[in-house]
Amino acid sequence: MIELANSVTQYLRIFWEYFRNVIDIVLVAFIFYLVYRFLANTRAIQLLKGVMIIIIVAILAKFLHFDTLDWLITNIASSVVIAVIILFQPELRRLITQFGQRNWLATEAGKEPFPLDELVNAVVSMSEEKIGSLIVIERNTGLRSYAETGVLVNADISEEFIRTVFFPLTPLHDGAIIIQEGRITAAACYLPLSDSKQLKKQHGARHRAALGIAEESDALVLLTSEETGSICIMVNGRLFSRVRAQDLKNMILFFMNPKTAYEERFRVPTRKGAE
Repeated sequence: MIELANSVTQYLRIFWEYFRNVIDIVLVAFIFYLVYRFLANTRAIQLLKGVMIIIIVAILAKFLHFDTLDWLITNIASSVVIAVIILFQPELRRLITQFGQRNWLATEAGKEPFPLDELVNAVVSMSEEKIGSLIVIERNTGLRSYAETGVLVNADISEEFIRTVFFPLTPLHDGAIIIQEGRITAAACYLPLSDSKQLKKQHGARHRAALGIAEESDALVLLTSEETGSICIMVNGRLFSRVRAQDLKNMILFFMNPKTAYEERFRVPTRKGAE
């Protein structure tokens, strides 16, 4: 009986060792996947590819006994690490900020119903009247720090209120409104500016701010252009331009759904051209 118990204990210990290794590998792979998925929407992905090439060359140099090449890569490795940290600094800061601000315990309980029709009607109306607007909808990443840069309003979402805020020359029209938990938390908010290559020369500060917050957080951003009246959506560091009014509601519903809120699965082509 004792021998049987010892055998079971030994098998359980062996099983746990294998299971622990599997969990360890899966967690590391998941972390690498998250990092890659984040960097895929930034300029840093090109640098990451370059680093991977250097690593592959270093492995080949050791395997093929290219002593001179191996010596060169070994000696510059430390400098490359420092250079990568410096060059990746904006992306690393954004990644850490997203993890720090993300509400991991968020639930649907206690949230007010989202008046989507009011929001869509406001955006479509401003598009038709060529009124510039910038609306940021919080998803998982907290936007409190950005809301505090503007004027706190804590208002219900209504077509009339949104159009009033962005009406030209009104005190709050210059900036973004931030929506949190089904309410407009703040208006005239300042957002970080993007220098993404997705933006063209004709894109102004409003487009750069919209894409900037979409890179810094997982927020869903709606924009109307005062030059052309076109509607844009920014999400997960991606720009979807010239969105049709009849598609706007479905796109918002899609990206606000946590099960499907990934732009890779949303088969909408990014249209090129001026806004």
